Amino acid sequence: MRSRTSNFNFDASSEETLHTGPFGDLTILIVSHDPAAGIGPNEPPEVRKLEPLYAQMQEELKQLSTHSLRIIAKGSEHEVHTDRKELVLSLVRVFIAQIRGTAPQPTNYGATLTE
Repeated sequence: MRSRTSNFNFDASSEETLHTGPFGDLTILIVSHDPAAGIGPNEPPEVRKLEPLYAQMQEELKQLSTHSLRIIAKGSEHEVHTDRKELVLSLVRVFIAQIRGTAPQPTNYGATLTE
């Protein structure tokens, strides 16, 4: 099976984010794969070796806003939206409700949680 990320250009993607933010208090939700699960056996070696850097970059994304929250999707590999679809849908629904003001705001901004 060919990896969906085999054409992924990590350097170009990283370069695009260098001048991003900061975003003040704009609410940011970061959903990450589980580092303990890895990024998947079908990923090419060049992507697999970047796992430690990827995890660090995901954590650093929280610094873009004072209202950020990172969720590690326990047991998921790189494609969180496939591996933990229900979790992602649930997080997005709550996130939208919070933005609309119909759900309480998180009290743990800046945290990294595993769900």
